[in-house]
Amino acid sequence: MATTQTKKINWLFPDPDVEVTLEDYRNKIREDEKSGDMSINEFLRKLDLWLAENI
Repeated sequence: MATTQTKKINWLFPDPDVEVTLEDYRNKIREDEKSGDMSINEFLRKLDLWLAENI
């Protein structure tokens, strides 16, 4: 049985030594959306903001 290890990211106080990728960000948004904490519109807004700041 294969186990996957997820990166522990402190989203409130990010560690500058931890590289956060676009995929990490998308996974976090998916988790929040599934839990009901975020709508698809909020996801798209935050994703656009993140892309504008980081790419």
